[in-house]
Amino acid sequence: MEKILEYVLLMVNHNLFTAMIGGGIIEQVIVPIPSPVISMAGGASLFGLHTAFLPSLITIITKVAIPYAIGATLGTGIIFAIFYYGGHPILDKFGKYIGISKKLVDKIQKDFKKTMSDELFVLLGASIPIVPVSIITGMAGLFRYNPLRFFGLVFAALCIRATILGFIGYKMGQTFLDLAKGLGNIESTLTIILALIILGFFYIKRRQYIAKNE
Repeated sequence: MEKILEYVLLMVNHNLFTAMIGGGIIEQVIVPIPSPVISMAGGASLFGLHTAFLPSLITIITKVAIPYAIGATLGTGIIFAIFYYGGHPILDKFGKYIGISKKLVDKIQKDFKKTMSDELFVLLGASIPIVPVSIITGMAGLFRYNPLRFFGLVFAALCIRATILGFIGYKMGQTFLDLAKGLGNIESTLTIILALIILGFFYIKRRQYIAKNE
């Protein structure tokens, strides 16, 4: 994984646009790569422009955030497709062994919509730099969220995410890497915590579902 990361970081200094797209794809598919690294590296490559805030922000958006979001959105497509097409068939076949059925997933989705809209969940969740995009994508796929709407929202959210991280990288220059890895570690920890919370939530809903249907 370190070799892939080194190659992408090397590419940033030679072809920023390609590095952002390729890095975005790799970052979503290969979990061990710290998620903030790519967009922060893109911002760091612009260090020394010495322009005012607004021109700097526009440069980060056009040269870092948008290309990164294109690549990362393509990367999320793989995870989304696995859960969208494979989630329900797997539950139909193996759900009885873990106590989670398709009916339970549908019930959870309906209950979830009462507290937060799907659009807000995707947009807010994927735009926060330390929140794992893979968790958001997996849930959206499992809930059979409209693909076109999902990709539109996740692209917008990833643009916001990459702009924030890109601007931090731009301000820090080449000292960004330690912070990026630290944020990546936080995200990895959050992935485990959120996965456990989601699993626990499923089982709580399962008990409620069984109690109501006895």
